[in-house]
Formats: sequence, C-alpha cells, structure tokens
Amino acid sequence: MINKVVCSLMLICFSVAGAFSQSCVPCFTATPDSSNPLVINLDASCSNASSSAIYDWYMDGLPIGVMNQPIFQIPFYQGGSYTITLLLNDGTCYDSVSQNINIQAGCNASFINYTVTPSSQYFYHLGIYSNTASYQWDFGDGNTGSGPSVLHTYTATGTYPVCLTITDSSCTDVSCQNITITSTNPSSCVASFVPYVDTLLGMLYADASSSSYDPFNTYFSWYLNGSLLQQSASPYFNAPVLIPGTYTLSLVLSDTSLNSCDSTTQVIVYNNSLPNSSCFSCFNYSYNATYDSVYLTSCSIVPNNGSILWYVNGNTFAGGNGPFLQGFANYGYQTVGIYVLDSLNMVCDSFFQYVYTYQPPCTSCLTVTPVAGSTSDYIFDGSCSALNYAYNWYVNGNYIATSYSNTFTYSFNQSGTYQICVESMDSIGNYCSQNCTSVTVNTPTSTVFDLAGRIYKYDNTFQYVPVTQGEAKVYLIKLITGGILDAVDSTISDANGYYSFQNKPIDDYRVKVALNPSSPDYAINIPTYYNSGIMWYDANVITLFSNLYSRDVYMQYGINNGGNGFISGSVFQGANKGGKTRSGSAQDVTLILIDLATNEPIAYTKPNASGNYSFSNIPNGSYKVYGELLNRASIPDNIVISAAQNVFANKNFMYSNTLIQPTNQALSVNEIPTLSDVMISPNPAKQSCTIQNDEVARQVTVLDITGRFVESFDLKSGEKKLLDCSSWKAGIYMIQSNANGRTKTTKLLVQ
Repeated sequence: MINKVVCSLMLICFSVAGAFSQSCVPCFTATPDSSNPLVINLDASCSNASSSAIYDWYMDGLPIGVMNQPIFQIPFYQGGSYTITLLLNDGTCYDSVSQNINIQAGCNASFINYTVTPSSQYFYHLGIYSNTASYQWDFGDGNTGSGPSVLHTYTATGTYPVCLTITDSSCTDVSCQNITITSTNPSSCVASFVPYVDTLLGMLYADASSSSYDPFNTYFSWYLNGSLLQQSASPYFNAPVLIPGTYTLSLVLSDTSLNSCDSTTQVIVYNNSLPNSSCFSCFNYSYNATYDSVYLTSCSIVPNNGSILWYVNGNTFAGGNGPFLQGFANYGYQTVGIYVLDSLNMVCDSFFQYVYTYQPPCTSCLTVTPVAGSTSDYIFDGSCSALNYAYNWYVNGNYIATSYSNTFTYSFNQSGTYQICVESMDSIGNYCSQNCTSVTVNTPTSTVFDLAGRIYKYDNTFQYVPVTQGEAKVYLIKLITGGILDAVDSTISDANGYYSFQNKPIDDYRVKVALNPSSPDYAINIPTYYNSGIMWYDANVITLFSNLYSRDVYMQYGINNGGNGFISGSVFQGANKGGKTRSGSAQDVTLILIDLATNEPIAYTKPNASGNYSFSNIPNGSYKVYGELLNRASIPDNIVISAAQNVFANKNFMYSNTLIQPTNQALSVNEIPTLSDVMISPNPAKQSCTIQNDEVARQVTVLDITGRFVESFDLKSGEKKLLDCSSWKAGIYMIQSNANGRTKTTKLLVQ
C-alpha cells in the first residue's frame, strides 16, 4: 500500500453569505487530516441546521458530493488556490458559504515505483505537484531522467539506489530507495511475496509485486490454509484473520489460462486478540498498463448493514468490494479513495491514495494522401509509428476500424475538413499515444445515412425489456440555425422495440425516448436521452458519419414507494400559463422528481393543457424538482416532505428562452447548468487563434490531447482573447471552460 505523504497547507478562509433565507446559517471548517495532510477534512457541524439538512459541496464551482451529514473529505494532489462552497439545504431555507484553500506544494521527494516488466520500472512522485519545480531522477545504473514520473528499463539484474531530487524556488529535497531487478527476461516467472499482519484489525496482507512475471499475462492465485481465497491479475492480497493461530499462505503464478509456472508458500503466526475496530477504510490496487487502469479491492472493515463508496477523481460510486477494473480518460495523477458508511449511511472512515497512470513510451505517426484519380478516397499511412502490430483509425474523434496493415483506405462521403488520428499497438496490447493530422476534402458526393437502435424499458417485474409496437415515441434532435436544439423528426417503436431514422445527413444528433401514456409502464419510465440521460445537457451526442446501428436507449426508471406527500404547481412561459414551448411542438416541459437520498429519479410528470402538474403519494424525504426543456438551463426547487408538512402547493416553474426555474427562488450560484461553446477562429489554427466568450464570465483551461495542462485564463462576458499557439506541437487541444458549476469542452486543431 502507498504510504501516506506529508505536505504543508496554508488555509486562508473567507465566507460569502448566500442570497437565501437566513433561518439556516451554513458554516464549515477546513483542516488537514491528521494522518494524511493531502486530505482536507470539511466539518459543517458549526452550521445552524436541523438533523434533516442536506450538505451540498462544490469545489471551484463543480459538485463533489451531496451528504446528509456535515462531515466530508477532499483529497488534493496539485498545488494552487481552490474555492470550496457549501450549499446548505434545510427544506424550507437555503444558504451558501465559501472558503478559499491555498494548497502549497513545498518540497517532498517521496516516490513509489511500479513494475511494468521484470526489468522496467515506472517511478512517480507522491507529493503535491508543482509546475515550477524541477524533478531529477538518478536510476543508480548511470542513467538519469527528469519529470514527476519516468519509465526506466534496466539492462542487468542487481540492486540499484534510485534517487529523486526536487528543486523549487525556495526548497530542495532528496529521497532514495533501493530497487532490486531480478530478471531482464519479460517472460520469466518467479513467485515472491511479502506478508504483513495488521494486529489491530486482524487483517492479513500480502504484496507480490516483487515477483518476476509478465504483467499482461499473469494471474495471482492465493491460498490460505489450502483454500483458494483470491484469484486475479492483482499482485495484492488481503483477508481477515480474526482468530489467533498459524496460517499458511501460498501464491501460485499462472498465465491467464491458469497454466501455473511457479509457486511459493510462507507460514504466518498471528497471536493477537480480536480486532477492536468495527469501521476501518483501506483498499489495495494494482496498475494495469494495457488498459491504463487500476484493479481496486477493498480491505475495509464495514459495520453491520453498512456499505462502501468508491471515490475516483471527484466522483463517488458504489462498486462493491472488488476487485474491479477502473479506467481513466487521461494519464497522470489519479485520486482514488474509499468511504466506509455505517448503517445510518454516515461516513465513519475514509482513505485516499494517489495513483499515477502513465503515457505509453512511444508516439504514433501518420501521413494522409489522396488516392490518384479520386476526390473522396484517401490513404491513411501509419508506417512511421513505433509499434506495428495493429492500428486503430479515427475520423473526427470517431473510431473507424482496426487494421493489421499500416495503411488504410477511407472514402469520404461529404466535403469538409476532417481530423484523422491513428494509435498503434504491439502484440500484447501496449498502445502508443494518438497522432493526428487534418485533411480538407472536396468531393461532389453527399451521402445520407441511417440511424437506428433498440429501446429498453423497465417493467413491473423490475427488469429491462424491449418496448412493444408503438409503445414508445422517439425524437431526433439536432442543432438548427440560430444555435437552437429542435426535434427534426420523430418515429415510434416497432414490435421488437426498434426505432429507425433513415436518410439523414452527416451531423451531430441527440435521440430522446418517451413512453406513450397508454403504456402499462408509463409511470415508472422517465423520458430518456441516448444513452441514459434524463436532462438534455446530459445526453450523449451521436455523430452520424456512416450508417449507425445499435444506438440503444435504456430508459431511466423511477420507483415511487408511496407515502402521504403531495406536490403541485403550474408552469408559466413569462406571464402565460401553459405546458408547451411552441404551438404544435412535441417538446413539452417534463417535471422530474429526484430523491436526494439516492440522487435518483422516482417520478416524472408533464403539465396538462392548462399548465398544471402534480406529484402524489410521495414518501417522507428530501427532494429536488427539475423542469426539463430543450435549450433551457434548469434550476430545481428543493422540498422536504415530513410528517409535519407533506403538502406543497404553488410550486410553480417559469421558463424563458434560456432558463427554466422555480418562481419562488432566485438563481443559485451553483445550479446554473449548461454553457455554450466558446467561439474559436480560425480552427484549425497555425500561429494563433481568437477565443470569444458571448456569455457569463468563465475560466478557460487549455489541455493537450493527453490531458496535460497547457495554460489557463479568465474571460469576461463578451471578451475576446488572442491565443498564441505558435510554440505548441501540432495536434488536438481541449479548450475547457467553466462557469457557475458547469463545464464545456471545445476541440481546437493546431497545425
């Protein structure tokens, strides 16, 4: 397991009162965790709030957690200034408070290593990253490297002293470790492990990463007293040993077909008493370089009727005890953590680790040339790439094909400028990073395509099943002139649950499905966008560039368990009551009821012809009511149903051309959803480009295609900025803008 590391933190706090009712007052402290200063403990116990209050946490405007108790933790891995905001929801009152936290990197040269092959080690720095520091490595074999993470291959066996020296503007630190290389043969197989018994918790751990093995074709089978307890690609083992005694732990190494190649056994004596802790958080992980992912396994002690939540880069999810494979979109530092919850769903312990996923040590290469005599056919050539077993080809970010030849012929069906990318890989699945170029096509051919899929609903047996003939209506939505999303076509499901839109031009589309009121399962299926979003700004966009099938929609379901709660209101457009956005349009307002305890929908409804809506038979609890409508940002109304108050009337919503919101509250700084794209011209760019913002002030961050930081700046509403990209490498860059808790990403191609 990774040792917890230390950094210095300077906390500078100020509070900003929200523009809500003052009958509840939010307050929180932010302090470093005593066992891991990289983790900040947030404690809102000082708030004036009831026991049923909801604590909604944000960092730099982005939501990071909704809790029904005042304690929360946030890990950090990069220095800088962060704004933490608490939105307190106490049923009938709302308020917010913010603090600025300044994380200082300092100098801490601690590092760990990961075995890629028996002779190749990946080293990465564990402390807070500083973009002003230099990171110098001495591998102990006469070779050196630089950067916060490096891959090094040794040419001979032996023990090597590896040292990292960090030098920043005001400090220097050095850390060294001995690294033992047992083999330079990637296919060697030698089983070895180091056991450890936690006598406080009664847990037996073992680390087999010192073994010699092929990391892409090895299984670790662990036997305790002759019984197989764990079998996976992870070299880490954990199991409870609650009874004192003598234990025999055996490790068998095998390939993925379970053909064994070596084994070893150790005897462990455990003489301690039973563990005295009923809540303890821990997990093991191992890195999988093939998929740029980690295997996660919980070794936590969970109270009776408790549960665990996994934390990955700001998102929480219930993943069970594992092991399971967690992937990452970009390489670099990843923050992985685990929360242990007791029977009341309260966090009783948590633990975080920092995992570094690395860029493959090679770069793909690509040339694109037209086929002689053709205006639409082009040859993609990846023969200059480092790896040459197979090639994945992409056009405008869409996967096209995998070929085992380094050339690929592609026919364009429409004129325009296209981004072409290739990523090469070797025979055991190692990928080079993508390499991209652009080509401008002028072809007289203009082709239309078909888009189709199947619709699955949630039925009264609590299973996903296909819809039936005419049971669902499907809308095809695209961006039309003026920057407005609109339904350009509609159809109904066939007898097998399929839908199809035919002869559609190349474009970006959204697909939305709603059951007809005559469906027996109408009440429990929320209108859903492909793939499974219930709000238009969460919909997966389908880029139609060829015939696309199997674009299946799994409808979101809502189960109302019943109660005495009742909510009603009306929907207004300006001063006029009504349930439709435009005369004759099928895009009605949808009211969605979200249960804050699970953050899942439990019911939805639509306004009637007079604009009135209602939810009935709702259990006690805390809820948000959202109005969903194309092109509109959505601000929810917050409602707490209890025995003391279970009827809420006049919960009205009003919508304009840009927003749908409750009529009884002002805009919340943290709940203004979608942003439009910033305007970039020219795109593709060569020496420079202009970025223009036509909306609210936002912060803009530029990342390269691998997710590495390039630069950041602020844009005021209506402001233009000239961006100098003359020194950037050619390729695709992500222009990521953030405002009011929402993020929008636009691609920029630099030639």
